[in-house]
Amino acid sequence: MKRITFIAGHYGSGKSEFSLNLAISKKVDMLIDLDIVNPYFRSRELEKELNKLGIKLISSSLKDSLGSDLPFLSSDIFLPFYNKNIHAIYDLGGNDIGSRVFRQFGDLYDDEVDLFLIINVYREETESKDLIIKMIRSIESSSGIKVTGLINNSNYLRETKIADILYGEKIILEVSKSLNLPIVYTAVYQELVSNDNSFKGEIVPLQLYLRKKWL
Repeated sequence: MKRITFIAGHYGSGKSEFSLNLAISKKVDMLIDLDIVNPYFRSRELEKELNKLGIKLISSSLKDSLGSDLPFLSSDIFLPFYNKNIHAIYDLGGNDIGSRVFRQFGDLYDDEVDLFLIINVYREETESKDLIIKMIRSIESSSGIKVTGLINNSNYLRETKIADILYGEKIILEVSKSLNLPIVYTAVYQELVSNDNSFKGEIVPLQLYLRKKWL
């Protein structure tokens, strides 16, 4: 994992949930919520909990902005690019629209930055190799940089089985081989994690922070 990691993905891919879990797992310094598209299930919902863990949450410069879809972002979103001691994860908005925000960092982009695409093959927009590649091309065109890795987050929420994750891996591996992109992480719900798991990339145990028990 590089010092700065951007995570992009279509709405419903589980991007914000994964970003939260990865930030907590890796004990990064900052989680930066750049999602100005979707007002639901945003990383900023867990600001108080993250602060307790020593992770600073950066998002809107507007006070009480939770649930807002107004495109206001704090100038602090640039801090990791100027302070080389800061390790950060950026939660980009869904698909190519949200990825346009990345262009603000174009002049600062260097080899300490990764852009990963998170994929749930059980979503209509990313259910096949061709559709995933189409999304990658769209995000790259919109953001101005190349995607450097893939994340398998194929799931049916609490109904997920190991076989479901493996099916997702099969499709994402086709993309990986076609574009020469590694599968860097596989998200696995905590209750499914065991020593018998064998997935591509590093396993990230998932706890559902943004979805309540009844969702």
